[in-house]
Amino acid sequence: MKDAFGEMIASQALGVPPVLMRFHAEPPAHCEGRVTVEGGSRWARLLAGLAGFPPPMAQTRFRLEIRAHDKGHIWQRSFGKYRTRSHLRFDARRGRAVERFGPIELELAVRLQQGALLVSVEEARLFGLPLPRALCPQSTSAEFETPEGHLGFDISASLPRIGLLVRYHGHVVLPDLDFRR
Repeated sequence: MKDAFGEMIASQALGVPPVLMRFHAEPPAHCEGRVTVEGGSRWARLLAGLAGFPPPMAQTRFRLEIRAHDKGHIWQRSFGKYRTRSHLRFDARRGRAVERFGPIELELAVRLQQGALLVSVEEARLFGLPLPRALCPQSTSAEFETPEGHLGFDISASLPRIGLLVRYHGHVVLPDLDFRR
């Protein structure tokens, strides 16, 4: 089952690199890699922590677990000993992904640029209430194929007047395909 990004890739007929197509067409139950986490000011790190993101850390083990749930997927990211969980689904009516981190819900759009899938936050809600643009997180996030053929990512979120909340970048190695199914 495609994840929300796979649905957007298909609906927009985006020519993403093979590793991204494979990942989003049928997300693996789990994959591992390496990640580095950066943070902003003390207040920014506090807000990122409330959303479930880890504190800044040097390169560490990263594990991603994905499972289908309620017309979407649960994504659990493990940054060493820290865990972040979200629910990701596709809103066909709006043509966007909707990702929920506790009381925060983000509407995400994608576009392709030089082989990278760029993800932007278009709208945000807190406890179901729309946030004004001045309080809406901004994102400069990308997924791409690394030279080694892994799924690379560079995910960041910032807030106007506060600055960087969190940035995490690294890669995951996709499990081998099982052709015996």
